[in-house]
Amino acid sequence: MIGMVVIPFYIYNQIGGDAAMSGVFGACQAAAYALLCLVSAGFVSRAKNGLNWAALGVTVFAISSVILPFFRGPVICCVIASVSASAMALFWPALHAWVGAEPDVHERAYHMSWFNISWSVGFAISPLFAGPMYDHDYRMPFVLLFATCIPIFILLRSLPHEKDHFVEATPEAVEARADYDRASEAHLYAAWCATLVGSALGGVTRTVYPKRIDDLVSAGQLRFLFEASPASILTSGAATKYSWLAFVLALTAGITFLVMGRTRRWQHNFRLIVGLEVAAAAAFWVLGHTQSLVVMMGCFIVVGALAGATFFSSVFYCMADPQRKHRRAAINEGVVGLGAFAGSLIFGYLAGWYGLGVPFHYTPVLVAAAVVAQVLLLRRDALKRHA
Repeated sequence: MIGMVVIPFYIYNQIGGDAAMSGVFGACQAAAYALLCLVSAGFVSRAKNGLNWAALGVTVFAISSVILPFFRGPVICCVIASVSASAMALFWPALHAWVGAEPDVHERAYHMSWFNISWSVGFAISPLFAGPMYDHDYRMPFVLLFATCIPIFILLRSLPHEKDHFVEATPEAVEARADYDRASEAHLYAAWCATLVGSALGGVTRTVYPKRIDDLVSAGQLRFLFEASPASILTSGAATKYSWLAFVLALTAGITFLVMGRTRRWQHNFRLIVGLEVAAAAAFWVLGHTQSLVVMMGCFIVVGALAGATFFSSVFYCMADPQRKHRRAAINEGVVGLGAFAGSLIFGYLAGWYGLGVPFHYTPVLVAAAVVAQVLLLRRDALKRHA
């Protein structure tokens, strides 16, 4: 998350790019991540210990991140950032599959909740460090990235193999949850489609929307609410101001994970996801024209809830089949990357051509089309389940 916060501002201030370039960077990073997720699904799932690949991913991520601020060329910076992002494709699916090895579905939801809360806390607090550090010296966040990877690597190497940690499910337990697993299978593809939407909107808030904050701060137009003149604190330090929004989004996703890990009504209930998608579409329409930081925070809360709910539900359904859980976790991460790729690329170019507000105003149309696709997928898979 440190890199997600500061790279757009590095593009604006050190490279001299704009929202379109930031969108291209985000799209390339997401595409590299999604591609390696899908490619690695086969060989990592066959590895004796997938955590070895996760450790390699952290190592490559650390090295590529710390060398980025030594370059100014857009192409080479984009390549380095994409290598850094793709390295995480070896990391996240392996960890999700490890946590998902818990055979009891309710215990699994509990453990996955805490796992997702953990990285959400990291996503929430790191912008509060990254933004001010960047405003002080643009190189400092990249050093922090490298330093953070050292304890992560040590913790990875300390984890036991999943077969040594989790008790294998008995045939009776597998038979008892058969109907539950079939329902999860029936919701999986619609959940992936919803995750695509949640990832796309969440990615846009990180790659394209920072330009909106940068422009408003530079022009002296950012307000807390609707006051006539801006407070002095809002007239400088755009990265710091954006970090507040990033914090709110990640915190909301973490709270969503906490709630979903302790409740069951959301399981196999797609109406909740559709409602959040509609709310997020409305929030994006508001983000296209508001100058109020408080209103932006409200919109980021809605988008964070959508991103959290779609991700948690889809990765939870991925674990229904123990034999395919790692492959599906990798595909799920690939869908996350694909959503971020599409959102960053489309919004970045539309913002560059027609102005930053235009793609945000047309978001409800795109979300409506996605909801129709999800309903069709859900009906198709429900028919297969009862066939």
